Amino acid sequence: MRNNDKPTDAQLKELYQAALEFKNAQPWKWLYDVDLICVENPRDKTMGYCSVMGRGGEHYALGVYLGDEGIFGFCNLMENADIIPQHEALHLQNCIMCSFEDRDMLASADRKQIKALGLSFRGRNAWPIFRRYEPGYHPWFINQEECIFLTHALRQTLFVAANVISGQLKMDMERRKTILRYSKEENGKLQWYSKEISLPYPTVSYKPVKINDNIVIQKIKKAGSMGNIQLQIDTCYVTSPVRESKDERPYFPRVLIIAEQKSRQVVGFEMYQSITDDARVTLNKLMRMCLERGTPKEIQVRSEAMIAILDDFCKKTGIKLKMVKRLTIIEHLMEEMAYRF
Repeated sequence: MRNNDKPTDAQLKELYQAALEFKNAQPWKWLYDVDLICVENPRDKTMGYCSVMGRGGEHYALGVYLGDEGIFGFCNLMENADIIPQHEALHLQNCIMCSFEDRDMLASADRKQIKALGLSFRGRNAWPIFRRYEPGYHPWFINQEECIFLTHALRQTLFVAANVISGQLKMDMERRKTILRYSKEENGKLQWYSKEISLPYPTVSYKPVKINDNIVIQKIKKAGSMGNIQLQIDTCYVTSPVRESKDERPYFPRVLIIAEQKSRQVVGFEMYQSITDDARVTLNKLMRMCLERGTPKEIQVRSEAMIAILDDFCKKTGIKLKMVKRLTIIEHLMEEMAYRF
């Protein structure tokens, strides 16, 4: 579990200094956001995949995507940006980020922190903001470990960028070849080294959910059919975060939505706390619906995760399960919720 240890003043000063050096160098002038540079965390040897943002002249930042989940989410966003619903994009990011914003984008805690450290910034895109992005949670202030690693990542990414420009290091992203910066402790100090590596392309596999309650399956079959009804089913994060106490990081509850395609009506809706309950909530809701109304002709889903949840159930009840790129009714509902709240 992520701890809440706050960075010390000394650690924060180091981080702000590294951020200032990074901004002044403007590595986004010669790197694209897809030019991932790898930095190994000295503490636990986990990998940070570093993306320099700003080539387009709008959002200036360094995103450090953490481990397999981090790079999987990053690649998913890059490759499927046109079909990923806006409300889901935030939850594909598992990273720590240093971004450079206008002053009015700072939270009061950021302003107090900068003032307490005796620092000063001025102008557009001049104010460093440090945040932890994690699926299911509102972007939040970094802890001590994240502060230290982000400091390393800013400096080592800048080192690689400068050496790529000078020709001392080579990257070939078309062949997924990049540079890894890793460290060894020598005489009580960290010494950093470079080596060429191939970027991994992690994939995610979901464990199929098996339905072992044959009695319920038989009851559903006897309940008949809804007729030529097609359902859209999805689970996603609610667009507004919940905060249980002042000191707690806000989180986004999950929601299950079942909609009829032809009528465009929502026929099932349930809110719950954790993504770990997706399978239980989805199957319980769908089973109750089928027992009361019969089985639909087809169920449409947009993710491999939902295929894993529903495949066995659909096969045993004779429902056609179809993978589609977009669930427009559910997307529209989520956009409406975001607008209202």
